[in-house]
Amino acid sequence: MKWIAAVCLLFATSTMAQCDNNTHIIDIVYPKNSSYFDSQYSSQLDQLTKNTQQNTGYLLLEFKVNQTQSTKEAREYNKWLAQRRIERVKVYLNDAAYPAPVISRLLTASTEKNRSVSVIWCPDESEQGVRVASKNE
Repeated sequence: MKWIAAVCLLFATSTMAQCDNNTHIIDIVYPKNSSYFDSQYSSQLDQLTKNTQQNTGYLLLEFKVNQTQSTKEAREYNKWLAQRRIERVKVYLNDAAYPAPVISRLLTASTEKNRSVSVIWCPDESEQGVRVASKNE
């Protein structure tokens, strides 16, 4: 009976995996209304692919979506564009045979005007303690 309560409690709260010991690698900046990144970032992603072979962990692709637009259509367009930008990076890494898992995260409550995908390295669980943050933190 206690395990049922524990499982219900787990699903009742909103959780998010968090990487406290992360290493920010690069911000891939995009032109306005575009999902194509400049070739300078291609070479940096190629270098990342070569350097990751020896490390264990995962890559986090994060984009902050500005939600202060005046219309619902503008908010939906910006969210779609953010997802498309992340997808382009994921496809590039996949085509380059990137060896580590790639996780994406859209932060949808941002008030910043930002047009970049942050590429962040998160060490493997064995290299760090995994922390799950609750909605109340």
